[in-house]
Amino acid sequence: MKRKWFALVCGSALTATAVAAGAWTTWFRPPYALADTPSADVTVRAHTSRYPDVAETAEDVDGLLRVYVQRLKAGDAEGLARLAGPDYDRPDAEARTLVGKYGAGARGHVEATVAEGLVDYFQQVELVYDKTGQRQELLLVKDDGHWWVALGDGDPAAGM
Repeated sequence: MKRKWFALVCGSALTATAVAAGAWTTWFRPPYALADTPSADVTVRAHTSRYPDVAETAEDVDGLLRVYVQRLKAGDAEGLARLAGPDYDRPDAEARTLVGKYGAGARGHVEATVAEGLVDYFQQVELVYDKTGQRQELLLVKDDGHWWVALGDGDPAAGM
């Protein structure tokens, strides 16, 4: 009887641990990811700063910036609109405008420079499209543990 009780307790503990680990990794995984194609040629770097958090933020936003450039390059306005922050409404029109304006530049190398941020939930990034010489200022917003692109209408500070 003791063995059965011990096996039941151990099995329950292992199941609870597996569920918790799955929830933990899901919480940290961003709700967007690079597609298999097209490739995105992006270099993300931190602006020169004496503060180490700028480099850390550059690492944090690296994935989002690569996905952003990939969606531009693919001409995927719908996919780009899905990168909009949760506090933004109607990002579709702005996403289509961005694809039209920067899509050709995204077909070449893109340099992304993460600026020194004033608050930990807003981040300015400058994108330079080598192919066209265009420059773009992009505002990123952190919400619910993930970075998003400020696209459409909204007040991202309202949820803070």
